[in-house]
Amino acid sequence: MALIQSPVALLAVLAVGVAVAELVGRLSWGRKVGAALIVIIVGALLANFRIVPPAGAGGLVYDPIFAVVTPAAIFLILLEANLKSLRKAGGPMLIAFGLGAAGTAAGVLVAGLLTPARAMLGGNFEALSGMFAGTYIGGSANFNAIALHYGVAREGGVYAAAIVVDNIATGVWILITVAMPLLLYRTGLFGKPGERTAVAAEEGAEDAVAAAPLTGSLAVALPLALALTGVVIANLLAAWLKDLGFPVPSILILTTLALVAAQIPVVARMTLSRPLGLYGVYVFLIVVGASIDIAALIASGPLGLMLMGFVTILMLVHGVVLITGAQLLKIEPEIVAIASNANIGGATSAVSLAEAFGREDLVLPGVIAGTLGTAIGTYIGFAVVAIL
Repeated sequence: MALIQSPVALLAVLAVGVAVAELVGRLSWGRKVGAALIVIIVGALLANFRIVPPAGAGGLVYDPIFAVVTPAAIFLILLEANLKSLRKAGGPMLIAFGLGAAGTAAGVLVAGLLTPARAMLGGNFEALSGMFAGTYIGGSANFNAIALHYGVAREGGVYAAAIVVDNIATGVWILITVAMPLLLYRTGLFGKPGERTAVAAEEGAEDAVAAAPLTGSLAVALPLALALTGVVIANLLAAWLKDLGFPVPSILILTTLALVAAQIPVVARMTLSRPLGLYGVYVFLIVVGASIDIAALIASGPLGLMLMGFVTILMLVHGVVLITGAQLLKIEPEIVAIASNANIGGATSAVSLAEAFGREDLVLPGVIAGTLGTAIGTYIGFAVVAIL
């Protein structure tokens, strides 16, 4: 049992964890690592030393963070999204996303050959392979859709082990992709870091319109009110469209609402939108870190360890295919990392990573890639089941 049980105390610990990561990230060595990487590590340490409960099972604090805080943070970040970025970065992002999706599908097939998955899973092998293919092309919505269709959700032990492995693997991969640009630049095969970031920043400054910033409590209240209203409307519209037979991801609706809201003159005065959004991103990332629960993996026994081996091979193949293709096509490492996140974690983690990199020009392309993954992931998962 975790030391912290009270929801208020848990919120306090998470807030302190984010603050500590931010402070460490400003030190000379911390700047080389990056606050985003540090905050995920802090979350993992808090959960694995049982200071806070692991986030994989949700709870009174974790569920609202995923359902409300993170979408609201994305809305705030998108208020500064530049539509011109779609023209410049949209193509490379979608190409990288496609490479990553192909790598995921290939990884499932390779993992099936190199592990005893078929023997240990029996009749669930094909369905679980499809579940992992779906979730690592577009996120957990695809994982659950395939699980429900093939009845794996009713296989208590197998389904529980798969969820534990998925949570841990996703958290670890997000941790890896945060460090990925730095590692890829060090190979010398992707040019020098900072060149395109500086260009993007200059273009953003040219597009910015000077406006007197809001002051006082209104500077905080107005963007938060706008973001929370946007989340509520997006969820209502998504549910309504689903009832009509037109399932549209709520993140896509939220993106549209944010882009429309960005055209309102007063929004240009909300200079705290980005800091508030970035704070929400770090809260999301510390919870991602808290999803890396090693004890739960060990408790799942040989089945969980085998599935972790399966997913590890899958992700390695995904990474090799994506990075090799990106190097040949001269796609910059930040796009590679964000596209990989769009595959493995979906639009939410892709946007969070773009903001953590300080690449506002990649926020909107990241949303598009993640939304595309949600749309096609289930279909590719079913295709993988059919092939196997």
